[in-house]
Amino acid sequence: MKKQKPAEASLTASLDLPRAMEELAAPAFVIDREGRFRWLNSAYVEMFGDRRGHAFMEYVAPEHRALARTDFARKVVGKATRVFDLRVLDQSGKGVTLRITSAPLRRGGMVVGIFGIGIPLDRASAPGPPFGDLTPRQHEVLRLLSEGLETHDIARRLGIAEETARNHIRALLHATGAHSRLEAVVMGMRMGVLAPHLTQPGQEGSAVAADD
Repeated sequence: MKKQKPAEASLTASLDLPRAMEELAAPAFVIDREGRFRWLNSAYVEMFGDRRGHAFMEYVAPEHRALARTDFARKVVGKATRVFDLRVLDQSGKGVTLRITSAPLRRGGMVVGIFGIGIPLDRASAPGPPFGDLTPRQHEVLRLLSEGLETHDIARRLGIAEETARNHIRALLHATGAHSRLEAVVMGMRMGVLAPHLTQPGQEGSAVAADD
């Protein structure tokens, strides 16, 4: 394992990594060695519900359970991470394909769990309501939210007043039925209106901020 240099270690020690994990626009999770969900970020809960304490295998589509068991066993013994597609069940029991990347969580050199992120791959061929009825401006605002921009950044990008941008965001949330900006972005990804790669690394701001 590559060791961090002292300067790198000092920097990462000062970072609020738990908050960054919580604010990811993609579903993220922690599973313990017994295969139960122990932590879920907001994007996961909004898409799949609160499954903490439940065995993750309960929510894997039957045809992908062998794959899930194999990858879980690899991580528990500390094998290297890999990227793979996994079919899981949403709150209604419908299958959703996630592109999963995960890695062992260690404490004192011992694997105590697994941290993972899943990017929804499913795409609707023709987005229906609520995204089918969005105005061009609302689509543009949704795209900018997916980049992690705050209200003032969106106003500057669109060349409009900040209050006007705030009104557009409120209208977007009302039109989609989303309760937060993050939820609107996640819904857009699920419907195929947004591609997961749109979020740019290094962007300032957060898509999770509630409308003010």
